[in-house]
Parts: sequence; structure tokens; C-alpha cells
Amino acid sequence: METYPARSDVISCTLTPEDLKETGKAWQKLFQLSLISRDEVPGGLRLEVHPGSADALRSLIDIERDCCRWITFELDGPAVTMTSPGAGEAAIREM
Repeated sequence: METYPARSDVISCTLTPEDLKETGKAWQKLFQLSLISRDEVPGGLRLEVHPGSADALRSLIDIERDCCRWITFELDGPAVTMTSPGAGEAAIREM
């Protein structure tokens, strides 16, 4: 398991509107083709995709780590847990 701690307390996304749209499309495609489970956990969400989509998940998490620095990511192969305290928890669940 790889843990990437939050690097900011400010809840914001630094993607441009165009990049946000493209990243959103990539997430939707991954969910439609590969999502096994989406579970609420204390502080946020845990997502699991088919093992063959682990690289696609990692690529999206790399983008999210850069633009949403307020989230802690725990990546474990085809699964990721994303958490944040306080208002960040609700923001994660809305993603």
C-alpha cells in the first residue's frame, strides 16, 4: 500500500475548467467499465476497480494528488481510499 498524505488544508481544485471536464470524463469511463465497489469510509471514500484497470486508477490518482492536495490517498493496487477531515469528507463523497 502506498500512502500520499494531504499537503494542504485548503479545499480546492487547481485544474482548469477544461482539464476538470476531461478528468471527469476519464473517471466516468473508469467507473462505467471497471468499478467494483464504491464505499463510504470514515473521512471519505474507498473505490475498487477491476485489477486490469489498476494503471488507469493510478493515473487518475496522480492527477488528483496534484490538483486536490487536501486529500490523503491510500493506493493499494486496484483500490484507493481518499480521506480528509471536516468539510473535505463531504467534498470527497460528492466527487
